[in-house]
Amino acid sequence: MDQKLDFSILKTLTQLPGVSGREDAVRQELAKHLAPVAQNIRTDALGNLLAYIPGTTDKNIILCAHMDEVGLMVKYISDEGFLSFVPVGGIDPRTLLAQRVHVHTRQGILPGVIGTKPAHITSDAERGKAVAMGELFIDIGFSGAEAAQRVELGDFVTLDRPFVEFGEGRFCAKAFDNRAGCFCLLEAVKRIKKPLYGVHIVFSSQEEVGLRGAGTAAYGLDADLALAIDTTGAADIPLCHPQDYLVCLGQGVAISAIDSTTITPAWLFEGLKRLCRNENIAYQVRIAPRGGNDAGALHRSKSGIASCALSIPTRNIHSNVEVVDRKDIVSATELLCAVLEKGVSQRG
Repeated sequence: MDQKLDFSILKTLTQLPGVSGREDAVRQELAKHLAPVAQNIRTDALGNLLAYIPGTTDKNIILCAHMDEVGLMVKYISDEGFLSFVPVGGIDPRTLLAQRVHVHTRQGILPGVIGTKPAHITSDAERGKAVAMGELFIDIGFSGAEAAQRVELGDFVTLDRPFVEFGEGRFCAKAFDNRAGCFCLLEAVKRIKKPLYGVHIVFSSQEEVGLRGAGTAAYGLDADLALAIDTTGAADIPLCHPQDYLVCLGQGVAISAIDSTTITPAWLFEGLKRLCRNENIAYQVRIAPRGGNDAGALHRSKSGIASCALSIPTRNIHSNVEVVDRKDIVSATELLCAVLEKGVSQRG
């Protein structure tokens, strides 16, 4: 399937701005690609993009991938023109220092850089500790008066980094969390013309700030099963012990057993693994002591929906240098296609 996936779409998706609550550009791009294959394409009050593909049985499935990325919001403009900010979603301040950003204003995008007090005028104590979020600022190169004319409190800020391919099939960019999941979902529904299930497609909003979009979207849908397609942190790097890797790059789609928001029902967990084995799809098991995803909201909707997260291993997650492996993207797409074509059996 690798050669059939259009990775140029993934590249485009990662470069679009889509901080939580401002997913408009991502939603428009996905809607364009959905138009030839889905029906009843619409946007709800929270900004979720919804669509439907009829199935050949009376069973329905929700396939959900969140559109939003972590980012920043301007909270203060100093007299000298520097911008203070708050995070939107979970960002480690250690990853922000000396990074380029885009400030999204009513007048257009302003480039900027994130700075802090320079090392050569700090004390030994200051140099020995991590920089806190409140010690960072954005420099957009304008005086205070000009900055106040161009930037407003509440303007969103995205990280600025191009999409690159490197090494043996690795990709690096911002916002693979979760444009990679969006890409897999999109590619799967483009390929399966007559799915076994009726497919409720949900490209959700505001996952990074509390799984908000998925919860409201699922409430308005009737489904027998739900899968959240997302990324998950891979710690298969130096200074981490193998028992703490969680998942590894290049070893296949991660099928979740448990995380902080969901425990996958046994029949679904075993059924997805069995499907992978039967179809020769590379997979690994995800057991996460922390972290969650849209499955945490989907499975609690109404009287409950059997739900599982399918994850793409990602290094440096929630940064502008997220790294994924094309083999994992392929296996995640293959598993979604297999689910739609053959279903998930409750029997061995």
